[in-house]
Amino acid sequence: MGVMDILSGLNPEQLKAVQHDTGPMLVVAGAGTGKTQVITRRIAYLIKQGKAKPGQILALTFTEKAAREMEERLYESIGWESFQVPVMTFHAFGTELLGRFAPHGGRSIRGGLLNETQKSLLLQQHMDRVKLQYYGPQTDLFEFIQGIVGYIGALQNAGVTVTDYERYVAGLQKDRGDMHPRDVDEQADLCALYRLYETVKAETGTFDYNDQLYLPLEILRERPNLAERLAQEYRYVLVDEYQDTNGVQDALLRTFVGSSGNLFAVGDDDQAIYGFRGAEIGNILEFAKHFELIEPVVLTRNYRSGQKILDASYRLIQNNNPERLEVKLGINKRLVALHDESTAEYVPYHMPQDELQGVVKEIGERITGGEKPSGVAVLAATHAPLKAVAKALRARGLPFALSTTVNIFEQPELLGLWYLLKWLCLQASEEAVGHVLMGPYIGWTAEEYRRVLEISKEQMVSVEEALRSDSNTASREVCAKLDEWRSWVQDRPASEVAFKLVFDTGQADRWRELAQDSRRMLRVFEDLQKLLEHMQDYETVAIDTALVSYMTVFPKPPELEVNEPVGENEGVQLLTVHASKGLEFETVYLIGCTQRSWSGGHRLGREVPEPLRRSLDLPPEHELRRLMYVAVTRAKRKLYVSAASHTSGGSKQTVSPFVAELFGEAANKQAEMSNTPEDVKKLVLKLQQFYPLRTATMKVNLPFEDSEGWLDLSVTALNQYERCPFEFYIQHVLQIRQPLGPQIAFGNVLHKTFEQYYRGILNSDKRPGAELHTLLDELWNDRGYRTRDEAEADLQLAHRTLDRFLVREQQMQHRILGSEVPIHFELPEAKLRLHGKIDAYYATEEGLELRDFKTGRSKTDPEKLAAEAKKNLQLRTYALAYEMLKGVTPAKVVLDYVVTETEGAATLSPVMMKRHREKLAEFATRIRNQEFAPDPSPFHQCAAIKYYGIGEQEELREELIRQKEML
Repeated sequence: MGVMDILSGLNPEQLKAVQHDTGPMLVVAGAGTGKTQVITRRIAYLIKQGKAKPGQILALTFTEKAAREMEERLYESIGWESFQVPVMTFHAFGTELLGRFAPHGGRSIRGGLLNETQKSLLLQQHMDRVKLQYYGPQTDLFEFIQGIVGYIGALQNAGVTVTDYERYVAGLQKDRGDMHPRDVDEQADLCALYRLYETVKAETGTFDYNDQLYLPLEILRERPNLAERLAQEYRYVLVDEYQDTNGVQDALLRTFVGSSGNLFAVGDDDQAIYGFRGAEIGNILEFAKHFELIEPVVLTRNYRSGQKILDASYRLIQNNNPERLEVKLGINKRLVALHDESTAEYVPYHMPQDELQGVVKEIGERITGGEKPSGVAVLAATHAPLKAVAKALRARGLPFALSTTVNIFEQPELLGLWYLLKWLCLQASEEAVGHVLMGPYIGWTAEEYRRVLEISKEQMVSVEEALRSDSNTASREVCAKLDEWRSWVQDRPASEVAFKLVFDTGQADRWRELAQDSRRMLRVFEDLQKLLEHMQDYETVAIDTALVSYMTVFPKPPELEVNEPVGENEGVQLLTVHASKGLEFETVYLIGCTQRSWSGGHRLGREVPEPLRRSLDLPPEHELRRLMYVAVTRAKRKLYVSAASHTSGGSKQTVSPFVAELFGEAANKQAEMSNTPEDVKKLVLKLQQFYPLRTATMKVNLPFEDSEGWLDLSVTALNQYERCPFEFYIQHVLQIRQPLGPQIAFGNVLHKTFEQYYRGILNSDKRPGAELHTLLDELWNDRGYRTRDEAEADLQLAHRTLDRFLVREQQMQHRILGSEVPIHFELPEAKLRLHGKIDAYYATEEGLELRDFKTGRSKTDPEKLAAEAKKNLQLRTYALAYEMLKGVTPAKVVLDYVVTETEGAATLSPVMMKRHREKLAEFATRIRNQEFAPDPSPFHQCAAIKYYGIGEQEELREELIRQKEML
């Protein structure tokens, strides 16, 4: 390819940049203006013009992906010569310099690069070398040190050396100003730990990720001859995404390029969104101060988005003036589209549920209309709302792609392995031992485990001691296995023990068999590798590599997270805005644009002290505005920005001011037309058509069913299914929530107040009534009431109810054992997991009593209430759970209407419990078969029918029932 071929197709601004002669050049490349093409064509042009040999050109990027893309494009331009051009990330460049120049700085790097785990472990090994003034003994020392190492990384990113920090602390100790003396002590401790960290790395010949750049910078500063050597080696340096450089990267470049060198920087200050990682926007904003820039080149011809989208983004970003290159350099950055086939709209919603359903409905229509799913993206400021979108898309059977972060110990197989490792080290809790005994390594039934558990309680010994004293064959076999496995622990490192427990016991073979039918099991092997790598990281720096030592350092499972792709690669793309950088889509939905989601908030962890910061002191909204600018400019033809004016609970919330900056007056006018509850009601009335269909032709994916077919439901949800399958369908399958009514709010307040009363009893702190009444007032909320008078009347009723409750509790002959007690249990035969909360349970003369508080106005006599209690699904389920988990059947269950002071008590027989378990299994089957038709009874008043309306066929059915009753 000749020079003319290299220059062909470039617009005038791109051409000017590519043909730049010598000296510093800043190419301000707006979104979608072809910056990567400019860099690669520039490299090819320099080579073809004979200005430099391939090896004399250095191209720096921030990611391996960007480096590969640049290499591919360069190969297309100049062929084999491209392989001689050093195209690398900043850190790869730093590692190369470190390998060449470390001896010049008197630094050994023989110990190698430390990962995050090794950094913390290395520091922990030497903690006894410092005497801390502020920080005392830590409950979890490793977790504390992880935080310290993270803070040191922030200091390194900001270019703060340990010497800088020592100078800062020494100044504080002389004159602390307004700082509290204990805060000065904390800074002294942090400084001492920073110095220890640097000392230990030097002693062990190790270095970390930040050292890959910082150490070369130090060496080049101390050895200017090396900087000059580097400048002669690389005659031309090109940097992509200059706005993302941090203080160390910028300083490193300035060290060997010089203020008049051939530095070709491409970037866009409006797309600087990585300040939280240490990037300093000041590097690009002050480029003209650091380098002898004659005139920048500005790329404004946009090859991606329509003009309406670009105009909206320009209106938004101008609110960052004057801290923009457009103002500082007196240039025009307004992007110009090559087409105007675009839509840019703000779509207001009443509640987040409305926004979710509205966006998903539109996406479904687009895909049905032929739009490619992967060309549609849903973007959000954070990851959380994307999970809800994924559930809603799955429920509609629409393809999507979402990458989520999960902890490897969410895999039950790895958690079981961890519990076994703890037991082998004699560090396991009773719960952990139970998991092992009933898990795949031993395979006991619950009855076998319960028998040994009873022995341990009778003899007041540990479960293992009970096993060893038990003459049962199964117990002897377990002890033999334990002894064999413990022999491995004696002379092998932690990772080898874990490996043998999986591969020498047959577990791996069983996992492979399961993997034939379950894709999840493939991830189990990948996650196991992550655990083994973590153990090997520990063994690399630990003095004692034994399993017991490893488990002592990590008393709980370490936070080992992996990215887990969910859905299909070619589905609708669900991304955070940060993850969408560099991508483009035909259609973009930017959701959740509320002030709460798009505000800086408080940063977590320690911050670099202000006197040591070197970046421009810009308000946090500047970077957030740039983040929204990036989101908006991902759209090629259609952009829809949305927000809900109320929270899920019904409270009013503020839409982000960025929305008004994007759309001007149009946003305000549209906001006035925001959906009202009545609009939502009319929309959902269309669900009437589902009634006669019996759901046979409307199968959807159940959001509470996992890949192995297990249903995960609350007891309340199952109770709802019994009352009205259609209401269950609306709320738990379609996930359309009812507005919170006053009766529910009234009940919640009383339940929380009762819980606080019982908590005081359990803590031997009998709470006075006055304090509970104060608590009730604090918890009270008028939301949902039609008038203030109605709310006030219910508040007074709540106080009277509390008074009567307190009097009654003093008179009743029972002892509280637990209040609002969470329960989780499984019915394996139905692949059903249930969870819920028992309102209260007591010890009485008759035995254990379970009680469910009701705050309705029922005045049913005790006899009828007793019959109701006997049939009540929630009480029966809680009784069954208690029986399964504790091995004790409750003597009595009670429905307690606290407002009207009526209650009904019942005893549940073994036959009832057996039938109830069968009933729960039947419900699970019906839910899997998606049997969601409503109860047609004339007495049926479920919320689905009351709120969403009744279909014509149901009206006809009810009329027929009424006529039959009249006859």
